[in-house]
Amino acid sequence: MMINRLKLSVVLCFAVFCNATLFSQGCADAVSNYICADEPEQVDSLQASPYFNACIFNEVPSNVLNYTSWYSFHTNSIADVGNVSIGIEFVDCDYSTDGTNDFIYVTAFPLQPGEDPCDAFASIAAACEGSDQSFSFDIGSGLLPDTDYLVVVGSNHEPQGGNLVDPCAFDVTISGSALGIVASVNPLPVALGESAFLLVEGSDDDYPVQWTPGQYLSDPTSVSPEVYAEETTSFQVSGQVGNCPATDVVSLTIGSPIEIFTAFSPNGDGTNDVWNIGEIERFPTCQIEVFDRWGQSVFKSVGYEQPWDGTYKGKYLPTSAYYYVIELNSLEVTIPPMTGVISIVH
Repeated sequence: MMINRLKLSVVLCFAVFCNATLFSQGCADAVSNYICADEPEQVDSLQASPYFNACIFNEVPSNVLNYTSWYSFHTNSIADVGNVSIGIEFVDCDYSTDGTNDFIYVTAFPLQPGEDPCDAFASIAAACEGSDQSFSFDIGSGLLPDTDYLVVVGSNHEPQGGNLVDPCAFDVTISGSALGIVASVNPLPVALGESAFLLVEGSDDDYPVQWTPGQYLSDPTSVSPEVYAEETTSFQVSGQVGNCPATDVVSLTIGSPIEIFTAFSPNGDGTNDVWNIGEIERFPTCQIEVFDRWGQSVFKSVGYEQPWDGTYKGKYLPTSAYYYVIELNSLEVTIPPMTGVISIVH
């Protein structure tokens, strides 16, 4: 029976029809058989064990290891590691005479460094879930960071019977934040011409990371590169968690290099009497010019040490909207002249 699936296809069959050597995955191979988030790799088919009971490991005979399918995943190194969901999706099952599917069980438990997964299987009792319908086994808390986890999938077949009489195909997928990496940026936002730092957490140190686009970064392979961007830009970082590739995206927002207030009230009360422009002192050679509605220049300044007080030739201008042009004249921040409207309100 051939199953063409994009996901991981696993075939269960009764022992009388299948050869365990050909269709089962041994315990010793478990740690090398990674399942990656949402993209599981194709592995050998699973033979239903006549002894499998995923919930009571210490009562399972050792020969069950030849009949049970094993997989593994590795959690990221973030302290609050996140969650994992192991999905079992029935694809194509032949029903027995009583009209029911065989139960499929799944469980997962951590494997400490240097530990033999076969020994762990014989001694660890872990929570599990099973069903004759598609289901997911969710681990929402308690996952350890930077740790190999073993996933065991099997059937509840009994030696002298059971429901399953023909092959039953199902998909195994794994997903969740525990298999991912997290990108961030600090500070956010930044003004044009200022720098920020990107950061990726959770990626394995044994594998390099790669940021794109890289032209704005001090080092595109660093976990914390400095970034100088000329406009708001999204950066993607790729790395690995265990043997699984992982990516994340973060956006750096670039604000205006200066803060332009759009109105002021020059009435001599000491409040908002002049046109303030935040951060303009960064640009001592800037040129600022203001025009009235007829295009006449009513204010012009190189540098902005003395903010405009709303006068022209010593007299206060009337309440109206005026048009401004600001040129920063900076080698550090090369942008076109900034234009807009400033309102005088009496």
